Amino acid sequence: MSAEAPSLRLPGFYRATEVSVHDTPLSPIVELTRWTAEEERRLGRRPTVLFSEVVGHPGAAVLVNPCPKPVLLEAMGLDGAHWAEQLERRLRAPGPGVLTRQRDWKTLSGLDALPVPQHRPGDAGRYITAGVGITRSPEGEVNLGVYRVQIVDSHRARIFFDPRTDAHRNWSRHLEAGESMDVTVFIGASPVHLLAGASRLTSGGSDFEVAARLAGEQLVLDDRFGVPVDAQYVLTGKVGGTLETEGPFAEFKGYYVPARESPVLEVTEVASAESPYYPTIVTGAESGLTLMSLQNEYLMYAHLVERGFPVESVVYPHAARAEFLAVVVSPEPSEELLRAAMDFDVRSKMVVCAPESEDFWQMVAVYGFSVEKHTYYRKGVEYGDRVGFVFDRKPDGWPVEF
Repeated sequence: MSAEAPSLRLPGFYRATEVSVHDTPLSPIVELTRWTAEEERRLGRRPTVLFSEVVGHPGAAVLVNPCPKPVLLEAMGLDGAHWAEQLERRLRAPGPGVLTRQRDWKTLSGLDALPVPQHRPGDAGRYITAGVGITRSPEGEVNLGVYRVQIVDSHRARIFFDPRTDAHRNWSRHLEAGESMDVTVFIGASPVHLLAGASRLTSGGSDFEVAARLAGEQLVLDDRFGVPVDAQYVLTGKVGGTLETEGPFAEFKGYYVPARESPVLEVTEVASAESPYYPTIVTGAESGLTLMSLQNEYLMYAHLVERGFPVESVVYPHAARAEFLAVVVSPEPSEELLRAAMDFDVRSKMVVCAPESEDFWQMVAVYGFSVEKHTYYRKGVEYGDRVGFVFDRKPDGWPVEF
């Protein structure tokens, strides 16, 4: 295994992390992700690996863990220490806009030409997990979203639209109008599009405008498919009223979600760049959790700063699946700050407001704190409690030097 990333394969923002190249043939059916999990246990961290020899797909390469935080920040040109503050200013400014231009594509025979992995033994099959789906409302508003796509055969897939998403609303409205919905999925462009697709930021027209604001520069789409010009793969198709059983699938909490009825995507065209790489996200690990934590951290930070609270940082730890624990670091932790944070993100099961975040158990030992408790609802059903801690009573004395 080589430790050098092939510069001709990967874009420049991958210089922000170490990319290992695995050149021993492995099957895309579980073997790629199993090898990555074993390497993670050996290293004590999640590696980013480019598998250059994928059985059944000569010339293709699969990139596992494509979106660690340094790569996301590098793709947006943000400083690692002050990224939330910089992004908050950027998103308040006018957007840089979106352009179109021509680019070349290589037409593929169908979905079977893509080196799509099966990630875990209990998954129902091969899944596209790092694709960004484009749907449109009947009025033409463009939505980006990250929707899992189960491969059925060369021109047929099943796509999961969570009922809470814009894609599901768009699909339902098209069906009510008696028509199918066009869907485009692109894979392998700048990870800023994955972040735009996963975020809850409003666009007021096109989510590509959100992506441009996140990137801090003009976005360029190709004039054929309407996808970013740096996309590696693209597929187009239609979703109508036909449903089929999709799943089970290993979701981000580390559990399989059961099979469910999802719409069928009838694929009409598949294309790629000349020498593409295929990024894939293993749910419940870095990349997927990074996308979730980064958007949650920014949204909470911007909300609290806008309301006048002094906030240094917000952290959604990956160990709590980047969603269920929020740590708000403030030089002035208060009960008002805690309530504002808990009211803003009702999905979090625990919110901590504290003057630091380095050692939670040390804070428990030396700070006095107050607790707030609310009812926790899961999918509209009462599911226990959610709690908040504010460490607002400073310890006596001063810390030791070592």
